[in-house]
Amino acid sequence: MSWIRYEMGYDSHNPDRDRIYMVAKVDEKRAGGLSNLVPDALAGYLKKTFPEVEAATMLSYNDKMRIKDSLVSIHLIETDISFFEVFYPEITVRFPEPLPETGISLVTSTDYQMLKQSGIPDSLLINYKIIPEKTLHSNVAYDQINIRPYKLPDERYSPWVYHSKSAFVRFYAGIDINAFQQKLDSVNVENSMQGVMSYKLIPLKKVHYTIPDAKTNIKFNHLRIFAGVALLVILCALFNYLMLFINRIKIRSREMALRKVTGSGTVQLLTLLFFEFILILFLSVFIGGVLTELFFSAFTKLSQIEAAKTYFAREMMLYAIGLIIVSGLFAFFPIHYFMKRSVRENIQPETRQHLGFKNSFTLISIGLQLFIGVLLIFCTSVFFHQMCLLNRAEIGFNRHNISQVNMWALHDPILLEEVKSVSGVEDAIYFPQAFLPSRSSASTQVSLEKGTPSERMQNFELFNVQSPEFFDFFDIKLLQGRAMNENETRVCVINETAKRMIGKENPIGEKLNSHWTIVGVIPDLHAQSPLLPIQPTLYRTPQDAGNTNMAGNTIAYKYAKDFRKQTEQAIEEIAGKKDNMPYNRVHFENMEEVYSEYTKSERWLLILLGIMTVVAILIAVFGIFSMITLACSQQRKEIAIRKVNGAKAKEILALFFRQYFVVTVTACLVAFPVGVYVMLRWLEQYTRRVSMEWWLFAGVFVLVAAIVFTSIIFRVWKAASENPAEEVKSE
Repeated sequence: MSWIRYEMGYDSHNPDRDRIYMVAKVDEKRAGGLSNLVPDALAGYLKKTFPEVEAATMLSYNDKMRIKDSLVSIHLIETDISFFEVFYPEITVRFPEPLPETGISLVTSTDYQMLKQSGIPDSLLINYKIIPEKTLHSNVAYDQINIRPYKLPDERYSPWVYHSKSAFVRFYAGIDINAFQQKLDSVNVENSMQGVMSYKLIPLKKVHYTIPDAKTNIKFNHLRIFAGVALLVILCALFNYLMLFINRIKIRSREMALRKVTGSGTVQLLTLLFFEFILILFLSVFIGGVLTELFFSAFTKLSQIEAAKTYFAREMMLYAIGLIIVSGLFAFFPIHYFMKRSVRENIQPETRQHLGFKNSFTLISIGLQLFIGVLLIFCTSVFFHQMCLLNRAEIGFNRHNISQVNMWALHDPILLEEVKSVSGVEDAIYFPQAFLPSRSSASTQVSLEKGTPSERMQNFELFNVQSPEFFDFFDIKLLQGRAMNENETRVCVINETAKRMIGKENPIGEKLNSHWTIVGVIPDLHAQSPLLPIQPTLYRTPQDAGNTNMAGNTIAYKYAKDFRKQTEQAIEEIAGKKDNMPYNRVHFENMEEVYSEYTKSERWLLILLGIMTVVAILIAVFGIFSMITLACSQQRKEIAIRKVNGAKAKEILALFFRQYFVVTVTACLVAFPVGVYVMLRWLEQYTRRVSMEWWLFAGVFVLVAAIVFTSIIFRVWKAASENPAEEVKSE
């Protein structure tokens, strides 16, 4: 709960945060359907075109800075002179006109001292201007701000073509945001080369978890799911404790009756029982506080929160006090009711059964606990099978033991033959365009021969490959036709999605846009997040793209098992000999890790749900075992008399099994439909989904029944095996 509050508290220090919005681009090719990278010209266009916009700025982030040949982590922002007009208009910064081509660096006093201690000459330090510090609990946290004049990368293209920064706007007070959003649903700028664009406004306070950092361990919606499950488990535990406490009152019913007869009032008896209840709550709060302290470092590493421990200590105390108050109010009325009833039953015994069973409150409480446990087991099982489906090898290509080496910083790139010569490297190819991860993708309009006029024009992704090495390197199977030859032009290979869109069983030989001849069909390659649909893709040769030089700055290579570190060290040594700058080495990306990153949040959620499921089942088992122990103690004479009359141990077991079997079946009958509804909604987000087969329901039921009856059989069997003569004589 503290984590959620922290996530929702970003930029709360800014009194105008409700007027500041990020402008995100609608992009169905990205997880969540939004991209924080927008055309470089967007902010200026919004400020110039719409009178509702008070100020607009473009910015990018970089959390690393190099000082003395080493990387330090700081909050670095590269932006324009409108930054303070959007976020902090109270801060006045004067910029020279015109702005120097090298730009201006603004730093906080803390960062300035760090730069000074790093050994930077005073002649360079005078170029830094000091600005007021702001809290780092912000979507635009900064230690240093670099103001740079915008320079078009290539004069041949429009600035709308380049997507390198994020856009933020500040609206005048009283603006109707919903009406303005409608204007951004379809933006068409002349000569932008982009066609119709769609943008969405995201409030500044929601930016952090609406478009999270790619390195985020757990997504915000997954965090909320975990919090909801945790509250269910807390509710389960509370019912369990109330059930045990109320049955404890029943055990002490004679004591309560005697106290009542000897003059104790109702208030005194309630105070006695309630004191025991609160005492155990305080003990649990103390243990919880100790565990919070022990796990704090692991928690901050998982949550990636930059906050002092005092923040969470204060939050924990508030929740602890709230738990005690709520639990006390929740427990007072049932304790009061069952205490009076227990005293009355000792004076006037009641033999009537409720709902056909004794101890109906106990059975209802256990049924609720089993419902929560069954629901969590079922949902976690389906979730586990879905994760296995997403992470198994059948994704259309081989991603195991393959790494990319990026050499953008090297003046003299490493050659393919040098990588192949490294011990442990099995194969290598030039990699002109990122495949996994895909940092950029070209697309083209393809005219189909079916459907309405709007359906005939479809976007196909374009991917340049060095044929046929690309398909062989990644073990991509050809479903139909063949791969392209080395110097072949105007031919292409398509994926299964493109084949279905074309609508022909055998598309080999067909022409697309009278330009590319289809020579082969390959499976859909799941190189993107499993939350994204597979796009129709056209694989072409670099010659068709006007690029005949394959010796780019990226090489993909296969390495032998357990040789990853050795190959990386060897390639770094080769890079070190080619460049005199010791820190401008090479950057490695392992394809298996990149693909695993797509579902990192889901894996953490699965782990947390698994823990909560085990806790919920343990709570129910403890409750059932305690109730069986109590029932055996209360019915020991009944069991003895049945044995004297010829009843066998299995018949006595059946007496107890009947009640709990009905409760278990009822809990499953209620939990399964709820679980199916929840998981169907959950699975809608994935492009590949598991089906909920009958064996999954049967397996969960058998597992729960086994857990329940295993917790029963030992105690009941022990009671059924005792000497009936001794039990009849005992008081």
